[in-house]
Amino acid sequence: MAVSMFFPCLLTLSLLISFGRSIPANDACNAISESVPGQVYFPGDLGYTSETLKYWSVALRELRPVCIVMPTSASQVSAAVKILNQYPDVNFAVKSGGHDPNPGHSSIQDGVLIALREIRGTAYDAEKRLAFVKPGGEWNDVISVLDPMGVTLVGGRLGIVGIAGYLLQGGISFLSAQYGLACDSIVGWETVTANGSIVNVDAASQPDLAVAMRGSGNQFGIVTQFTIKTYPIGKVWGGSRVYAGDKQDEIFAALHRFIPYGHQEPKAAIIISDVIAVGKTSIILVFYFYDGPEPPSTGPFADFLKIIPTTTLTYTRSYADLLTANGAPAAIVTERASFRTFTIPYLPENPGIYAEISDKWHNITSHHFTNLLHLTSECSIDFQPMPSVVGQQSQRAGGNAMGLNGNDSDRILLEIQCLWASKEDDTTMYALSRDLTDWLESRLPGWEASGNEQYNPLFMNDATDDQNVTGSYRDYAKFKALQKSADPEGFFRVRAGGFKY
Repeated sequence: MAVSMFFPCLLTLSLLISFGRSIPANDACNAISESVPGQVYFPGDLGYTSETLKYWSVALRELRPVCIVMPTSASQVSAAVKILNQYPDVNFAVKSGGHDPNPGHSSIQDGVLIALREIRGTAYDAEKRLAFVKPGGEWNDVISVLDPMGVTLVGGRLGIVGIAGYLLQGGISFLSAQYGLACDSIVGWETVTANGSIVNVDAASQPDLAVAMRGSGNQFGIVTQFTIKTYPIGKVWGGSRVYAGDKQDEIFAALHRFIPYGHQEPKAAIIISDVIAVGKTSIILVFYFYDGPEPPSTGPFADFLKIIPTTTLTYTRSYADLLTANGAPAAIVTERASFRTFTIPYLPENPGIYAEISDKWHNITSHHFTNLLHLTSECSIDFQPMPSVVGQQSQRAGGNAMGLNGNDSDRILLEIQCLWASKEDDTTMYALSRDLTDWLESRLPGWEASGNEQYNPLFMNDATDDQNVTGSYRDYAKFKALQKSADPEGFFRVRAGGFKY
Protein backbone atom coordinates (compact mmCIF):
# COMPACT_ATOMS: atom_id res chain seq x y z
CA MET A 1 0.00 0.00 0.00
CA ALA A 2 2.82 2.39 0.90
CA VAL A 3 4.55 1.62 -2.40
CA SER A 4 1.39 2.17 -4.45
CA MET A 5 0.93 5.59 -2.83
CA PHE A 6 4.62 6.45 -3.27
CA PHE A 7 4.58 6.39 -7.10
CA PRO A 8 1.66 8.84 -7.54
CA CYS A 9 3.46 11.19 -5.15
CA LEU A 10 6.60 10.95 -7.26
CA LEU A 11 4.56 11.61 -10.40
CA THR A 12 2.92 14.65 -8.85
CA LEU A 13 6.30 15.99 -7.69
CA SER A 14 7.78 15.40 -11.13
CA LEU A 15 4.95 17.26 -12.81
CA LEU A 16 5.25 20.16 -10.38
CA ILE A 17 8.99 20.41 -11.04
CA SER A 18 8.40 20.23 -14.78
CA PHE A 19 5.72 22.91 -14.77
CA GLY A 20 7.75 25.02 -12.38
CA ARG A 21 10.65 25.05 -14.80
CA SER A 22 8.47 26.36 -17.60
CA ILE A 23 6.78 29.13 -15.59
CA PRO A 24 9.55 31.77 -15.97
CA ALA A 25 9.69 31.26 -19.74
CA ASN A 26 5.90 31.40 -20.00
CA ASP A 27 5.84 34.57 -17.94
CA ALA A 28 8.58 36.12 -20.07
CA CYS A 29 6.71 35.24 -23.25
CA ASN A 30 3.48 36.70 -21.94
CA ALA A 31 5.23 39.90 -20.90
CA ILE A 32 6.88 40.26 -24.32
CA SER A 33 3.52 39.60 -25.98
CA GLU A 34 2.01 42.48 -24.02
CA SER A 35 4.90 44.76 -24.99
CA VAL A 36 4.96 43.86 -28.71
CA PRO A 37 1.40 42.66 -29.37
CA GLY A 38 0.87 40.48 -32.42
CA GLN A 39 4.55 39.57 -32.74
CA VAL A 40 4.76 36.65 -30.29
CA TYR A 41 3.71 33.16 -31.31
CA PHE A 42 2.99 30.12 -29.15
CA PRO A 43 2.71 26.38 -29.93
CA GLY A 44 -0.36 25.85 -32.06
CA ASP A 45 -0.08 29.25 -33.76
CA LEU A 46 0.52 29.18 -37.52
CA GLY A 47 3.45 31.58 -37.19
CA TYR A 48 5.07 29.32 -34.60
CA THR A 49 4.71 26.21 -36.74
CA SER A 50 5.98 27.98 -39.85
CA GLU A 51 9.08 29.38 -38.15
CA THR A 52 10.09 26.11 -36.49
CA LEU A 53 10.12 24.48 -39.93
CA LYS A 54 12.49 27.09 -41.39
CA TYR A 55 15.78 25.46 -40.50
CA TRP A 56 18.20 23.97 -42.99
CA SER A 57 18.90 20.97 -40.74
CA VAL A 58 15.68 19.12 -39.99
CA ALA A 59 17.11 18.18 -36.57
CA LEU A 60 16.54 21.75 -35.40
CA ARG A 61 12.86 21.55 -36.28
CA GLU A 62 12.42 19.21 -33.33
CA LEU A 63 13.42 21.88 -30.80
CA ARG A 64 10.46 23.65 -29.27
CA PRO A 65 10.80 27.13 -27.76
CA VAL A 66 8.14 28.24 -25.32
CA CYS A 67 7.40 31.10 -27.70
CA ILE A 68 8.78 32.75 -30.81
CA VAL A 69 9.18 36.52 -30.92
CA MET A 70 9.14 37.91 -34.45
CA PRO A 71 9.96 41.62 -34.09
CA THR A 72 9.67 44.03 -36.99
CA SER A 73 12.04 46.72 -35.71
CA ALA A 74 15.02 47.37 -33.48
CA SER A 75 12.70 48.92 -30.90
CA GLN A 76 10.73 45.68 -30.66
CA VAL A 77 13.95 43.69 -30.25
CA SER A 78 14.92 46.15 -27.53
CA ALA A 79 11.61 45.64 -25.74
CA ALA A 80 12.08 41.84 -25.81
CA VAL A 81 15.64 42.11 -24.46
CA LYS A 82 14.60 44.43 -21.63
CA ILE A 83 11.90 41.97 -20.57
CA LEU A 84 14.27 39.00 -20.79
CA ASN A 85 16.56 40.87 -18.42
CA GLN A 86 13.76 40.64 -15.85
CA TYR A 87 13.76 36.82 -16.14
CA PRO A 88 17.41 35.77 -15.58
CA ASP A 89 16.58 32.06 -15.58
CA VAL A 90 15.17 32.12 -19.12
CA ASN A 91 17.56 31.25 -21.94
CA PHE A 92 17.05 32.43 -25.50
CA ALA A 93 18.35 32.13 -29.04
CA VAL A 94 18.48 34.55 -31.96
CA LYS A 95 17.71 33.35 -35.47
CA SER A 96 18.41 35.03 -38.79
CA GLY A 97 18.26 32.53 -41.67
CA GLY A 98 18.50 29.27 -39.70
CA HIS A 99 21.37 27.82 -41.74
CA ASP A 100 23.64 27.06 -38.75
CA PRO A 101 23.02 23.34 -37.98
CA ASN A 102 24.25 23.48 -34.36
CA PRO A 103 21.38 22.76 -31.93
CA GLY A 104 20.92 25.69 -29.57
CA HIS A 105 22.64 28.32 -31.69
CA SER A 106 19.67 29.71 -33.60
CA SER A 107 17.20 27.29 -32.03
CA ILE A 108 16.20 26.52 -28.45
CA GLN A 109 14.27 24.05 -26.35
CA ASP A 110 12.04 25.49 -23.58
CA GLY A 111 13.31 29.04 -23.98
CA VAL A 112 12.55 32.13 -26.06
CA LEU A 113 13.41 32.31 -29.75
CA ILE A 114 13.89 35.77 -31.26
CA ALA A 115 13.45 35.29 -35.01
CA LEU A 116 14.56 38.24 -37.15
CA ARG A 117 12.80 37.16 -40.33
CA GLU A 118 10.56 40.27 -40.42
CA ILE A 119 13.48 42.70 -39.99
CA ARG A 120 14.54 42.49 -43.59
CA GLY A 121 15.42 44.56 -46.61
CA THR A 122 18.39 46.13 -48.35
CA ALA A 123 18.89 49.79 -49.30
CA TYR A 124 21.72 51.32 -51.29
CA ASP A 125 23.36 54.76 -51.04
CA ALA A 126 25.08 55.26 -54.40
CA GLU A 127 26.87 58.42 -53.31
CA LYS A 128 28.46 56.79 -50.26
CA ARG A 129 28.70 53.37 -51.96
CA LEU A 130 27.18 51.74 -48.88
CA ALA A 131 24.44 49.17 -48.47
CA PHE A 132 22.17 49.04 -45.44
CA VAL A 133 21.29 45.42 -44.85
CA LYS A 134 18.84 44.08 -42.30
CA PRO A 135 19.41 40.59 -40.85
CA GLY A 136 16.26 38.76 -41.97
CA GLY A 137 16.07 36.69 -45.14
CA GLU A 138 18.93 35.21 -47.14
CA TRP A 139 21.74 36.33 -49.41
CA ASN A 140 19.60 35.86 -52.51
CA ASP A 141 17.43 38.72 -51.22
CA VAL A 142 20.40 41.05 -50.71
CA ILE A 143 22.27 40.36 -53.94
CA SER A 144 19.14 40.53 -56.12
CA VAL A 145 18.48 44.10 -54.91
CA LEU A 146 22.03 45.31 -55.56
CA ASP A 147 22.79 43.42 -58.78
CA PRO A 148 20.79 45.70 -61.13
CA MET A 149 22.76 48.65 -59.77
CA GLY A 150 26.07 47.07 -60.79
CA VAL A 151 27.30 46.61 -57.22
CA THR A 152 27.48 43.80 -54.72
CA LEU A 153 28.70 42.85 -51.25
CA VAL A 154 31.27 40.37 -50.05
CA GLY A 155 28.68 37.75 -49.17
CA GLY A 156 27.57 34.14 -49.24
CA ARG A 157 28.63 31.82 -52.04
CA LEU A 158 25.31 29.98 -51.90
CA GLY A 159 22.34 32.31 -52.07
CA ILE A 160 20.26 30.40 -49.49
CA VAL A 161 22.67 31.18 -46.64
CA GLY A 162 21.30 33.47 -43.93
CA ILE A 163 22.61 37.00 -43.49
CA ALA A 164 23.37 37.85 -39.86
CA GLY A 165 25.06 34.64 -38.75
CA TYR A 166 27.23 34.62 -41.85
CA LEU A 167 28.35 38.23 -41.34
CA LEU A 168 28.88 38.05 -37.58
CA GLN A 169 30.94 34.85 -37.77
CA GLY A 170 33.33 36.03 -40.48
CA GLY A 171 32.03 35.00 -43.87
CA ILE A 172 34.32 33.67 -46.61
CA SER A 173 33.29 34.73 -50.10
CA PHE A 174 34.15 34.32 -53.75
CA LEU A 175 35.31 37.95 -53.46
CA SER A 176 37.54 37.49 -50.39
CA ALA A 177 40.87 37.56 -52.24
CA GLN A 178 39.88 41.00 -53.56
CA TYR A 179 38.24 42.49 -50.48
CA GLY A 180 38.77 40.26 -47.42
CA LEU A 181 36.17 38.37 -45.40
CA ALA A 182 32.56 39.53 -45.50
CA CYS A 183 32.83 40.96 -41.99
CA ASP A 184 35.78 43.15 -43.03
CA SER A 185 33.53 45.32 -45.20
CA ILE A 186 31.09 46.11 -42.39
CA VAL A 187 31.53 49.68 -41.14
CA GLY A 188 28.41 50.03 -38.97
CA TRP A 189 26.20 47.89 -36.78
CA GLU A 190 22.80 49.00 -35.43
CA THR A 191 22.79 46.83 -32.33
CA VAL A 192 20.56 45.99 -29.40
CA THR A 193 22.93 45.54 -26.47
CA ALA A 194 22.67 43.33 -23.38
CA ASN A 195 20.66 45.91 -21.44
CA GLY A 196 18.25 46.56 -24.31
CA SER A 197 19.78 49.84 -25.50
CA ILE A 198 19.89 50.51 -29.24
CA VAL A 199 23.36 51.71 -30.21
CA ASN A 200 25.11 52.39 -33.50
CA VAL A 201 28.60 50.93 -33.51
CA ASP A 202 30.82 52.85 -35.94
CA ALA A 203 34.05 51.32 -37.19
CA ALA A 204 35.76 54.69 -37.52
CA SER A 205 35.05 55.91 -34.00
CA GLN A 206 34.98 52.53 -32.19
CA PRO A 207 37.71 50.49 -33.91
CA ASP A 208 38.30 48.01 -31.07
CA LEU A 209 34.62 47.09 -30.80
CA ALA A 210 34.32 46.96 -34.59
CA VAL A 211 37.19 44.47 -34.84
CA ALA A 212 35.59 42.35 -32.12
CA MET A 213 32.23 42.30 -33.89
CA ARG A 214 33.88 41.08 -37.09
CA GLY A 215 33.97 37.37 -36.34
CA SER A 216 32.86 36.98 -32.71
CA GLY A 217 29.32 35.85 -33.48
CA ASN A 218 26.43 37.38 -31.54
CA GLN A 219 28.25 37.95 -28.24
CA PHE A 220 28.10 41.74 -28.41
CA GLY A 221 24.44 42.21 -29.24
CA ILE A 222 21.60 41.56 -31.66
CA VAL A 223 22.38 43.40 -34.88
CA THR A 224 19.28 44.87 -36.55
CA GLN A 225 21.09 46.56 -39.44
CA PHE A 226 24.54 46.31 -41.04
CA THR A 227 26.19 49.15 -42.94
CA ILE A 228 28.47 47.56 -45.53
CA LYS A 229 30.85 48.74 -48.25
CA THR A 230 29.78 47.80 -51.77
CA TYR A 231 31.95 46.88 -54.75
CA PRO A 232 31.38 46.98 -58.50
CA ILE A 233 30.23 43.78 -60.19
CA GLY A 234 29.28 42.91 -63.75
CA LYS A 235 28.78 39.61 -65.52
CA VAL A 236 30.65 36.76 -63.86
CA TRP A 237 31.65 33.30 -64.95
CA GLY A 238 31.07 30.28 -62.76
CA GLY A 239 28.89 27.52 -61.48
CA SER A 240 29.59 23.91 -60.66
CA ARG A 241 31.13 20.87 -62.29
CA VAL A 242 30.91 17.26 -61.13
CA TYR A 243 33.83 14.86 -61.54
CA ALA A 244 34.09 11.12 -61.07
CA GLY A 245 36.21 9.94 -58.15
CA ASP A 246 38.98 8.81 -60.47
CA LYS A 247 39.70 12.47 -61.23
CA GLN A 248 40.83 13.08 -57.65
CA ASP A 249 44.55 13.14 -58.41
CA GLU A 250 44.11 15.73 -61.16
CA ILE A 251 41.78 17.87 -59.04
CA PHE A 252 44.10 17.86 -56.02
CA ALA A 253 47.14 18.60 -58.18
CA ALA A 254 45.31 21.62 -59.62
CA LEU A 255 44.28 22.68 -56.11
CA HIS A 256 47.89 22.63 -54.94
CA ARG A 257 48.94 24.90 -57.80
CA PHE A 258 45.98 27.22 -57.26
CA ILE A 259 46.21 27.95 -53.51
CA PRO A 260 49.22 30.34 -53.62
CA TYR A 261 47.78 31.97 -56.75
CA GLY A 262 45.63 34.54 -54.90
CA HIS A 263 48.01 37.44 -55.45
CA GLN A 264 48.25 36.84 -59.19
CA GLU A 265 44.55 36.27 -59.83
CA PRO A 266 42.38 37.47 -56.92
CA LYS A 267 39.27 37.41 -59.11
CA ALA A 268 39.31 33.60 -59.20
CA ALA A 269 37.86 31.37 -56.47
CA ILE A 270 36.94 27.71 -55.98
CA ILE A 271 35.40 25.29 -53.51
CA ILE A 272 36.28 21.61 -53.86
CA SER A 273 33.80 19.25 -52.23
CA ASP A 274 35.01 15.65 -51.89
CA VAL A 275 31.72 13.78 -51.46
CA ILE A 276 31.15 10.27 -50.08
CA ALA A 277 27.76 8.54 -50.34
CA VAL A 278 26.28 5.06 -49.96
CA GLY A 279 28.53 2.18 -50.96
CA LYS A 280 31.51 4.52 -50.51
CA THR A 281 30.64 6.12 -53.85
CA SER A 282 32.94 9.09 -54.37
CA ILE A 283 32.42 12.16 -56.52
CA ILE A 284 34.07 15.56 -56.54
CA LEU A 285 31.95 18.69 -56.86
CA VAL A 286 33.78 21.91 -57.70
CA PHE A 287 32.23 25.37 -57.46
CA TYR A 288 34.01 27.82 -59.77
CA PHE A 289 33.95 31.59 -59.75
CA TYR A 290 35.64 34.24 -61.83
CA ASP A 291 34.86 37.95 -61.44
CA GLY A 292 34.56 38.63 -65.15
CA PRO A 293 32.59 37.31 -68.13
CA GLU A 294 35.25 34.80 -69.18
CA PRO A 295 37.72 32.74 -67.12
CA PRO A 296 41.47 33.00 -67.83
CA SER A 297 42.84 30.63 -70.46
CA THR A 298 46.19 30.13 -68.74
CA GLY A 299 47.38 29.70 -65.17
CA PRO A 300 46.32 27.49 -62.25
CA PHE A 301 42.61 28.38 -62.51
CA ALA A 302 42.60 27.42 -66.17
CA ASP A 303 44.26 24.09 -65.26
CA PHE A 304 41.07 23.03 -63.48
CA LEU A 305 39.03 23.65 -66.59
CA LYS A 306 41.13 21.19 -68.58
CA ILE A 307 39.98 18.30 -66.36
CA ILE A 308 37.09 16.43 -67.96
CA PRO A 309 33.91 16.53 -65.81
CA THR A 310 30.83 14.31 -65.95
CA THR A 311 28.51 17.32 -65.59
CA THR A 312 29.08 20.99 -66.38
CA LEU A 313 26.97 23.90 -65.15
CA THR A 314 29.48 26.73 -65.62
CA TYR A 315 28.77 29.72 -67.83
CA THR A 316 28.57 33.53 -67.89
CA ARG A 317 25.68 35.11 -65.99
CA SER A 318 24.83 37.73 -63.41
CA TYR A 319 26.24 37.38 -59.91
CA ALA A 320 22.71 37.08 -58.52
CA ASP A 321 21.89 34.23 -60.90
CA LEU A 322 25.09 32.42 -59.98
CA LEU A 323 24.40 32.50 -56.22
CA THR A 324 20.79 31.41 -56.75
CA ALA A 325 21.91 28.44 -58.85
CA ASN A 326 24.65 27.48 -56.37
CA GLY A 327 22.19 27.35 -53.51
CA ALA A 328 19.30 25.62 -55.28
CA PRO A 329 20.37 22.00 -54.53
CA ALA A 330 20.97 22.77 -50.85
CA ALA A 331 17.57 24.46 -50.58
CA ILE A 332 15.80 21.10 -50.99
CA VAL A 333 17.77 19.24 -48.32
CA THR A 334 15.41 17.43 -45.95
CA GLU A 335 17.90 15.71 -43.67
CA ARG A 336 19.77 16.22 -40.43
CA ALA A 337 23.07 18.03 -40.86
CA SER A 338 26.35 18.81 -39.15
CA PHE A 339 29.35 21.04 -39.81
CA ARG A 340 32.85 20.77 -38.41
CA THR A 341 35.93 22.78 -39.28
CA PHE A 342 39.70 22.63 -39.32
CA THR A 343 42.37 24.92 -40.74
CA ILE A 344 45.53 23.53 -42.30
CA PRO A 345 48.62 25.33 -43.60
CA TYR A 346 49.53 25.31 -47.25
CA LEU A 347 52.59 23.07 -47.56
CA PRO A 348 54.37 23.79 -50.88
CA GLU A 349 56.49 20.64 -50.59
CA ASN A 350 53.55 18.35 -49.73
CA PRO A 351 51.09 18.14 -52.64
CA GLY A 352 49.84 14.81 -51.27
CA ILE A 353 48.25 16.29 -48.14
CA TYR A 354 44.77 16.60 -49.69
CA ALA A 355 44.66 12.96 -50.77
CA GLU A 356 45.98 11.94 -47.35
CA ILE A 357 43.11 13.79 -45.68
CA SER A 358 40.58 12.40 -48.14
CA ASP A 359 41.81 8.84 -47.67
CA LYS A 360 41.56 9.17 -43.90
CA TRP A 361 38.01 10.49 -44.20
CA HIS A 362 37.02 7.61 -46.46
CA ASN A 363 38.54 5.18 -43.96
CA ILE A 364 36.71 6.73 -41.00
CA THR A 365 33.34 6.67 -42.75
CA SER A 366 33.68 3.34 -44.60
CA HIS A 367 31.65 1.29 -42.12
CA HIS A 368 28.76 3.73 -42.21
CA PHE A 369 28.62 4.00 -45.97
CA THR A 370 28.77 0.26 -46.67
CA ASN A 371 25.59 -0.18 -44.61
CA LEU A 372 22.57 -0.14 -46.94
CA LEU A 373 20.44 1.27 -44.10
CA HIS A 374 22.15 4.60 -44.78
CA LEU A 375 21.06 5.07 -48.37
CA THR A 376 20.41 8.79 -48.00
CA SER A 377 23.48 9.64 -45.91
CA GLU A 378 26.23 11.77 -47.38
CA CYS A 379 29.45 13.26 -46.05
CA SER A 380 31.96 15.61 -47.62
CA ILE A 381 35.11 17.58 -47.03
CA ASP A 382 35.14 21.02 -48.59
CA PHE A 383 38.64 22.32 -49.39
CA GLN A 384 38.40 26.13 -49.30
CA PRO A 385 41.58 28.02 -50.22
CA MET A 386 42.35 31.05 -48.04
CA PRO A 387 45.36 32.67 -49.72
CA SER A 388 47.51 35.09 -47.76
CA VAL A 389 46.09 38.01 -49.71
CA VAL A 390 42.85 37.61 -47.72
CA GLY A 391 44.73 38.53 -44.55
CA GLN A 392 46.22 41.55 -46.29
CA GLN A 393 42.77 42.74 -47.32
CA SER A 394 41.43 42.16 -43.81
CA GLN A 395 44.24 44.16 -42.24
CA ARG A 396 43.75 46.96 -44.75
CA ALA A 397 40.07 47.15 -43.74
CA GLY A 398 40.95 47.50 -40.05
CA GLY A 399 41.12 43.90 -38.90
CA ASN A 400 38.76 41.23 -37.59
CA ALA A 401 38.40 38.98 -34.56
CA MET A 402 40.09 36.06 -36.33
CA GLY A 403 43.24 38.17 -36.39
CA LEU A 404 44.03 37.75 -40.09
CA ASN A 405 46.81 40.04 -41.24
CA GLY A 406 49.30 40.79 -43.97
CA ASN A 407 51.95 38.44 -42.57
CA ASP A 408 49.75 35.38 -42.98
CA SER A 409 50.80 32.43 -45.05
CA ASP A 410 48.40 30.63 -47.35
CA ARG A 411 45.94 28.27 -45.68
CA ILE A 412 43.08 25.91 -46.47
CA LEU A 413 39.81 25.94 -44.54
CA LEU A 414 38.25 22.50 -44.26
CA GLU A 415 34.51 22.13 -43.81
CA ILE A 416 33.50 18.61 -42.81
CA GLN A 417 29.81 18.22 -43.52
CA CYS A 418 27.40 15.31 -43.11
CA LEU A 419 23.74 14.72 -43.95
CA TRP A 420 21.68 11.80 -42.62
CA ALA A 421 18.08 10.77 -42.10
CA SER A 422 17.68 9.09 -38.71
CA LYS A 423 17.90 10.69 -35.27
CA GLU A 424 19.38 7.39 -34.05
CA ASP A 425 22.49 8.14 -36.13
CA ASP A 426 23.15 11.54 -34.55
CA THR A 427 25.84 10.34 -32.15
CA THR A 428 27.57 8.30 -34.85
CA MET A 429 27.64 11.09 -37.43
CA TYR A 430 29.00 13.68 -35.01
CA ALA A 431 31.64 11.16 -33.91
CA LEU A 432 32.80 10.56 -37.50
CA SER A 433 33.56 14.25 -38.04
CA ARG A 434 35.20 14.52 -34.61
CA ASP A 435 37.42 11.52 -35.38
CA LEU A 436 38.70 13.29 -38.47
CA THR A 437 39.53 16.56 -36.67
CA ASP A 438 41.18 14.59 -33.84
CA TRP A 439 43.39 12.95 -36.46
CA LEU A 440 44.08 16.29 -38.13
CA GLU A 441 45.07 17.74 -34.73
CA SER A 442 47.54 14.89 -34.26
CA ARG A 443 49.03 15.42 -37.72
CA LEU A 444 49.30 19.22 -37.57
CA PRO A 445 52.53 19.38 -35.50
CA GLY A 446 54.31 17.18 -38.03
CA TRP A 447 53.09 19.28 -40.93
CA GLU A 448 54.14 22.50 -39.20
CA ALA A 449 57.53 21.02 -38.26
CA SER A 450 58.40 21.09 -41.93
CA GLY A 451 59.01 24.82 -41.60
CA ASN A 452 55.49 26.06 -42.26
CA GLU A 453 54.34 26.79 -38.74
CA GLN A 454 51.75 29.54 -38.85
CA TYR A 455 48.61 30.92 -37.31
CA ASN A 456 45.65 28.65 -38.14
CA PRO A 457 42.48 29.87 -36.40
CA LEU A 458 39.27 27.88 -36.68
CA PHE A 459 36.54 29.27 -38.94
CA MET A 460 33.36 29.93 -36.97
CA ASN A 461 30.88 29.66 -39.87
CA ASP A 462 31.79 26.00 -40.41
CA ALA A 463 32.31 24.87 -36.81
CA THR A 464 30.58 22.43 -34.47
CA ASP A 465 29.47 23.83 -31.13
CA ASP A 466 31.99 21.72 -29.16
CA GLN A 467 34.93 23.31 -31.01
CA ASN A 468 36.71 26.11 -29.17
CA VAL A 469 36.65 28.54 -32.06
CA THR A 470 37.29 31.78 -30.18
CA GLY A 471 40.01 30.04 -28.15
CA SER A 472 41.92 29.67 -31.42
CA TYR A 473 41.96 33.46 -31.98
CA ARG A 474 45.30 35.12 -31.24
CA ASP A 475 43.64 38.01 -29.35
CA TYR A 476 41.24 35.81 -27.38
CA ALA A 477 42.02 37.41 -24.00
CA LYS A 478 41.48 40.93 -25.34
CA PHE A 479 38.10 40.10 -26.86
CA LYS A 480 37.01 38.11 -23.83
CA ALA A 481 37.63 41.13 -21.61
CA LEU A 482 35.87 43.43 -24.08
CA GLN A 483 32.83 41.16 -24.23
CA LYS A 484 32.63 40.99 -20.45
CA SER A 485 32.76 44.75 -20.17
CA ALA A 486 29.98 45.10 -22.73
CA ASP A 487 27.91 42.32 -21.13
CA PRO A 488 28.79 42.27 -17.41
CA GLU A 489 25.79 40.18 -16.37
CA GLY A 490 26.43 37.54 -19.04
CA PHE A 491 23.17 38.14 -20.90
CA PHE A 492 24.63 36.88 -24.19
CA ARG A 493 27.61 35.02 -22.78
CA VAL A 494 25.56 32.77 -20.47
CA ARG A 495 21.99 32.74 -21.72
CA ALA A 496 22.17 32.84 -25.53
CA GLY A 497 23.26 30.16 -27.98
CA GLY A 498 26.39 30.42 -30.10
CA PHE A 499 30.17 30.39 -29.72
CA LYS A 500 31.61 32.14 -26.64
CA TYR A 501 34.76 33.78 -25.33
